[in-house]
Amino acid sequence: MKSNAPNTPLWPVFAGQEDQMPRAFREQFLASPERDYDVVLQGRMLRIWHHPRWLTPLFHLLGKFGILVPRTGYDIPTTLQVVPGILPDGQPYHEWNRTFAFEPPLEFNTRVVYDRERDNLADLVGPDYRLHMVWKGEYHPPYTFTLQTVTNAIRFGQRTYTLPRLVWQWLLGRVDFVQTARPDDEDMVDVDLRILHPLFGEVFGYRGEFRAVRVARPAAL
Repeated sequence: MKSNAPNTPLWPVFAGQEDQMPRAFREQFLASPERDYDVVLQGRMLRIWHHPRWLTPLFHLLGKFGILVPRTGYDIPTTLQVVPGILPDGQPYHEWNRTFAFEPPLEFNTRVVYDRERDNLADLVGPDYRLHMVWKGEYHPPYTFTLQTVTNAIRFGQRTYTLPRLVWQWLLGRVDFVQTARPDDEDMVDVDLRILHPLFGEVFGYRGEFRAVRVARPAAL
């Protein structure tokens, strides 16, 4: 990365295109520890769903391990707080901390890094962030950002090991994610995520709408 690049894991996706990014994208994806504020996406999930129904026990099991959202519903108030930081090796990261207003509330937190070994973004999920969901992140100026699954890996110690393609496709499926900013309101975004299984087709998804809001960062002690 260039020395003047912001400390964000998503910089390789947007580098050189910052001037085209809508405000909500800059606030979320270019969040860095150097800022004097944090960013929260405030809004609602219009729908969270999964099927077929007989896979419900599997979704709940994956939910217990923090791999996906196990609940379903309509019009669920939701927030996503972006917390930027720097790992001990100097690598920037984002914590994307989601809270869904189910009863009781459900938290779903992931860590986003740039996987240097695989030269792609990675979403770290599950216990101790051991599952690395590696994405192809692309910016389609000016209003669209997409993620698609490239592969999945498991971390043991300081090393990560790529899972065989057939294994991760059948266990986890392939994710397609689209986030779109609204031309008439640069602080608003719409999100759509689908998980596609090679046998069952679309098995999980959500769509929602959110506004990027600045919040004061807690004062250092």
